Amino acid sequence: MEQFVNREDELHRLRALYESDQAALAVVYGRRQIGKSSLVLESLKDREGAVYYQAVQETPPVQLTRFIEAAKSVYPGITDIRQAWEPLLRYLIDQDAVVAIDEFPYLIDQDASLPSIIQRLWDHEVDESGATLVLTGSAIGMIHEHVLDGGAPLYGRVSQTPNGRIELQELPFRSLREFVPGYSNEELVFVAGVFGGTPRYLTPLDSSLTLGENIERLLLDADGPLHDEPETVLQMELTEVNRFFALLESMASGNRTRNEIAQGAGIDSRDTSYYFDRLETLGLIERYHPVTADPTRTKTTRYRVRDPLFRFYFKYLYGRAGQYELYGDGAYADLIEPELPAFVSNTFERLCHEAVPTLYTDLQLLRVPGQWWHKDREVDVVAPTSGATLLVGEAKFTNSPLGYGVLAGLEDDAPHIDWTPSDGGDPEYEYALFSRSGFKPSIEEAAASRDDLQLFTLDDVVEALSQAA
Repeated sequence: MEQFVNREDELHRLRALYESDQAALAVVYGRRQIGKSSLVLESLKDREGAVYYQAVQETPPVQLTRFIEAAKSVYPGITDIRQAWEPLLRYLIDQDAVVAIDEFPYLIDQDASLPSIIQRLWDHEVDESGATLVLTGSAIGMIHEHVLDGGAPLYGRVSQTPNGRIELQELPFRSLREFVPGYSNEELVFVAGVFGGTPRYLTPLDSSLTLGENIERLLLDADGPLHDEPETVLQMELTEVNRFFALLESMASGNRTRNEIAQGAGIDSRDTSYYFDRLETLGLIERYHPVTADPTRTKTTRYRVRDPLFRFYFKYLYGRAGQYELYGDGAYADLIEPELPAFVSNTFERLCHEAVPTLYTDLQLLRVPGQWWHKDREVDVVAPTSGATLLVGEAKFTNSPLGYGVLAGLEDDAPHIDWTPSDGGDPEYEYALFSRSGFKPSIEEAAASRDDLQLFTLDDVVEALSQAA
């Protein structure tokens, strides 16, 4: 069974809705394997009068029969109710039941009227009820279309106090140690860079094994539980998978602009809009912009695979399984391990972004720190503030101590960043260097003699993330 870690806020919100004297509607959504079912099941533990139904891709009669089977052990009288969604749900509302329907979009696929039926019940039948209805879904676009967006049948019906709209994201970095309690801070960063924060991918990790042994056992082994996971998930969600796979492989190889990605996939960039939009809707890729740019206006856009495990799969496993089998036992050590620090460097950079608010509590940040780039210039960490200070930094996940050349390059790039303080004038630059392997004496000497330069080790970053709320 999936290990249950974190999600305290979401658990509290669901349980508060269950305890309410008023009818409550909640929707729990997020991409596949993110932990929606585990959250709902955990929230229902030891709760009397709760019905949990795992929807399936079946015909409407089978779905109704399975729903009644799930409910009758708690509410035997439901077997006397006509087998249709409206009378069945009305009966449970009259019982003040807590009803959780997992993968609600499967039901909509077969009966598009179901959201409107729930709307009608919620508008006219729940005034005297304390029932709670929890809907979950991995089809994020469908959840928005039928529940969350303006014009959706259930728009405005989701509970507001507490907020019943629960979008599950990856677990925060600080939760990873609960899955591999014996790992060092550096090993935790590698875990984040390969397995991400999805509970389903973290649970099989064995903290008595090395990172390499876990990767071999879970991913490289053809019988490993995560070996085909990304491909399986994508085939459940997508048609024309070949083009989607080609685009994801191109992104995982390092292509970032739409033209680069399309070219790497062998697809005309004019034919990619549908595929990019679909992958974004599913939460599999994300677009991002220079942190100082207005996302609604800028045309400077890059794309990346959101989930580290998917990125690992499409970089090292997709279409290459036979290569590792042929190579034998040394495949990980010889073919993957030497490249792993470079692969994980993007994750380390993101963790540095997340750590900045804790490391610089004296600065009032205007937005979440991020990257900045223009033409051939790029800065890993940029954070505008409410004053005249612009925080700029570099994050290096290499095997060697960071040298003075990195600072010199950062000082050369900083004046090119397009940002002006709100009160006008020139920015005052605060420099930050983040390094996996420490710093050369020349950098340490510079930091000791300057008040505008701070050095942060990997341990500093991990400690800051452990303190973050």
